[in-house]
Amino acid sequence: MADTREEKVLVALKACRTYDEQAVQDAVDALFDLCGGIERIVRPGQRVLVKLNLLMKRRPEEATTTHPAVAKAIVRAVQKAGATPILADSPGGTYTRGHLQGIYQTCGMLDVAQETGCILNDDFCVTSRYLSSGKAARHLDLIGVLDQVDCVITVGKLKTHGLTTMTGCVKNLYGTIPGTTKVEYHARYQDVSLFSDMLLDICEAVKPCFAILDAVIGMEGEGPSGGRPREIGALIGGRSPHAVDAVGAQLIGLETKQVTTLEAAAKRGLLPEYDLVGEPIDPMIICDFDIPMGLRRGSWVRMMNKLPQRLRPRPVFTHRRCDGCGTCARACPAKAITMDAQRRPHVDIRACIRCYCCQELCPKTDVEIKRNPIFALLK
Repeated sequence: MADTREEKVLVALKACRTYDEQAVQDAVDALFDLCGGIERIVRPGQRVLVKLNLLMKRRPEEATTTHPAVAKAIVRAVQKAGATPILADSPGGTYTRGHLQGIYQTCGMLDVAQETGCILNDDFCVTSRYLSSGKAARHLDLIGVLDQVDCVITVGKLKTHGLTTMTGCVKNLYGTIPGTTKVEYHARYQDVSLFSDMLLDICEAVKPCFAILDAVIGMEGEGPSGGRPREIGALIGGRSPHAVDAVGAQLIGLETKQVTTLEAAAKRGLLPEYDLVGEPIDPMIICDFDIPMGLRRGSWVRMMNKLPQRLRPRPVFTHRRCDGCGTCARACPAKAITMDAQRRPHVDIRACIRCYCCQELCPKTDVEIKRNPIFALLK
């Protein structure tokens, strides 16, 4: 029988249960080595965009953003290969220097830059790319720094997600859409299947050379920002962000069909066969990882979008921690959220498109996704 190993991509899995800098550095170096060596991924003299997940102003211990120890280890590896790393993201909100500097500082990336000498992106230009093979999107507006680099490493954070079930290295690339343009894209691609295909189109346009998934401590429950930190104890890496996400999904007990981006990638032939190298995966799988009710059943994610309004999931503002900042109203693509005289938000459920940007970007985690109790039977 012919050996088909060379036809498959490699995905590396390394156990890492702490953000101790040396432990993370050893694990990240191992990911590159197991996948053929970093010298086969980046070249001396290249400029390498390290696309982090910096969703919002959150401290590293809150498990919402890429941990600075992971970012630092990747920077060191890229520098050792003779290339120049540039840390970048376009988080929720405006794509401006003031907004991003605050996020860099809170998320620990300012310290990474000071300790390593790497570059923090401060170019806020926008570029456009045409993708002839795009299924949902042919024309994409992207952050301008992409035109200034030779390759991209996407660094995702393993978390649950109310819309796509899980977020990882592919969903992370949504942060290459600049600032409030993401709000426009949510309004344009309201159906979750269409939205997932749009995310794949972004991935095809950016074409990351490597993907690393921070799964040392992930987030379960109402992710990607309102859930709870959960130790997973792993770092995952490979040339295919889809394959890396597939291994991440396995770690938290999900199948391909249960993650909308993976299901779309499989249908489009973008999810390759892969060989897993490094640690055996079975002892590391978490069977009780808290996935929001109903989202464990893949096709139900799509089905919920087609239910009558009264049966569909909806955002609920608890007003317990709300400070009246209005982030939810500004982020709502459908303009379904208004602020009352007491600066408390309220949603017009008839206008809501169920993108859950309000929950994702709420700095006080004051938004809950209310799902019909019947979905609890489908976990």
